[in-house]
Amino acid sequence: MIKAYYADYIYYDGKLHENKYILVEDEKIIGLKDKINNPDETPIKSFSNSAIFPGLINTHTHLPMVYFRGLADDLPLMEWLQKYIWPAEGKWLSGEFVYDATIHAVAEMIKSGTVCANDMYFYSKSIAKAIEDANFKGVVGLGVLDFPTKFAQNADEYINKAGDFLAEFKDSRFITTALCPHAPYTVNPENYKKCIDFAERNGITIHTHLAETEWEIEEIKSKYGKPPVQLFDEIGMFDTDAVFAHCTHLTEEEIELLGRKKVNVSHCPESNMKLASGFAPMAQLYNAGTNITIGTDGAASNNDLDMLSELSTMAKIHKALNRDATVFDAESVLNMATRNAAKSLKLENIGELKKGNCADFFVMNLDDINTLPVYNPVSHLIYSANPENITDLFINGRQLMENRKLTFIDEQAIKDKARYWQKKVNKY
Repeated sequence: MIKAYYADYIYYDGKLHENKYILVEDEKIIGLKDKINNPDETPIKSFSNSAIFPGLINTHTHLPMVYFRGLADDLPLMEWLQKYIWPAEGKWLSGEFVYDATIHAVAEMIKSGTVCANDMYFYSKSIAKAIEDANFKGVVGLGVLDFPTKFAQNADEYINKAGDFLAEFKDSRFITTALCPHAPYTVNPENYKKCIDFAERNGITIHTHLAETEWEIEEIKSKYGKPPVQLFDEIGMFDTDAVFAHCTHLTEEEIELLGRKKVNVSHCPESNMKLASGFAPMAQLYNAGTNITIGTDGAASNNDLDMLSELSTMAKIHKALNRDATVFDAESVLNMATRNAAKSLKLENIGELKKGNCADFFVMNLDDINTLPVYNPVSHLIYSANPENITDLFINGRQLMENRKLTFIDEQAIKDKARYWQKKVNKY
């Protein structure tokens, strides 16, 4: 059956349309209309004083880390990782922990307009199962490291397990597989080459960290005699389908290289600020030709998964850094979190509201104190909105949130689980 959704504004096919109906049949968008002639045949759901936008795509997350939110703050990255996060992960990570935490993370993302996340973590099957159970969408990354953990003994075993995961979830409507060599300081060049070979043979993307901190730059220089960007260029990382998180510390020559190679960068401004990693040169990367997308990073370092906040921060800090108010207008930032994101992850039929694409969208209320008066809904989305303004959300035509209430997830059960795990972690 065809269904029609009315809103005062609909951001459709890259343009803002007023007083239209977006038409959905099953999981797909089939068009935009001025009016519905026969409401009996085409049921209408109206969202008055509202705008419909394409669902947001979070291109760098560690979803289960939501259960470590607030565990350790106000620390440099490596001290935060080595003294607090890695020991906590070693103590508590299990399939049950990761499943429960992922459901929690998905609920938080839905309530702030996100429909898909590009994740990098452990217990990937538990993450994928949680995403599927919630009817969410995820690019689930299988981690690769040089050293042994309880998941694998070496890079070859990590990669083999990625092959098993890919085979298991290849027909999933909700899960896309990625390979995630962690970072140049935990994965050597030869193992990165193995990841490139596996990803290219299987047609999947690579998701990795790059140039996040000054410590990383110096560590790689001392180890290999060259900075990480040069290292990645030499082994072919910029010539394969990949998403690079952070890219905070780059030279002018490196910026030119990444732009020339049309590299996909996931910018995580709030995590970079909180960990004092620095300010990534996003305006320069954008002007050089890089495909800029936006991620939250994990909720243990952000400390939330709110993409609306991330978009607003993204739009504002680079104006200040460049002393140029025209840097990254509201519409370009929206595109980074939708169309650009889908492109970076090789996701088809997502990222834009247009004929043939999946019906993945959210509704923003424009009748709140913080969203009135209304001159430009896209401006309000980037500069004024908060998650409370997001009232409804649809993925594949299914309504996952209605009037701020989740429809596929039991919110009270999520809160109870969070308190349960909090008590266990607190005893450690």
